[in-house]
Amino acid sequence: MRTEDLIAVLAADTAPQTTPGQRMLRALPPAAVLTLLALVMVWQVRPDLAQIMASPAALKTIVPSLFGLVTLWLGLGVMRPESRARVQWLVLGAMLAISAAVLGAVLATVGLSGLIAALDTPSLLICFLSIPLLSALPLAAIFWAMASGAPAHPRHAGIAAGALAGAIGSAAYSLHCPEDSLLFCLPAYGANMVIVAVIGGLLAPRILRW
Repeated sequence: MRTEDLIAVLAADTAPQTTPGQRMLRALPPAAVLTLLALVMVWQVRPDLAQIMASPAALKTIVPSLFGLVTLWLGLGVMRPESRARVQWLVLGAMLAISAAVLGAVLATVGLSGLIAALDTPSLLICFLSIPLLSALPLAAIFWAMASGAPAHPRHAGIAAGALAGAIGSAAYSLHCPEDSLLFCLPAYGANMVIVAVIGGLLAPRILRW
């Protein structure tokens, strides 16, 4: 081997490699944009979206977005083989507990009949069909990034991936959803995020094994 060839090989071996976290941060924005594009083309956004975003109903977009940030932080942690991301899991658990407490406080005021009335709408079925569909592309992008990270606990990583994808899908769907009631959005969006998280946990052992 010529000296020049040897130098080229050594340089290639020492070239900086793309980390799993970098792959995640590169893959998610295009996936999120394509998800929003699908929403606009297939579902369409609400005609009064500007007014909704200036009202308390904007929480139905803000809350899933906050869950998305926390689960992104979690996902970046659990994709590394040496990390268990305990702090991230605790923060996510605290957010879930706060959400459950808020729902419980509202239910204490309106009762179970109020919850049933809020969920007794055709929008509920559309919601449960739409959010998993809108979460599919982000979930694929997250798994693509995580596959290079050799997570120590693939199922935990899959749950984190699904929770993040579900949060993205929920935030996107909220731009179309005609329901603004907390009694609808909190349980419906929350249940869908759990569903996508479970799907991620079930798929992960096959996709992320190493």
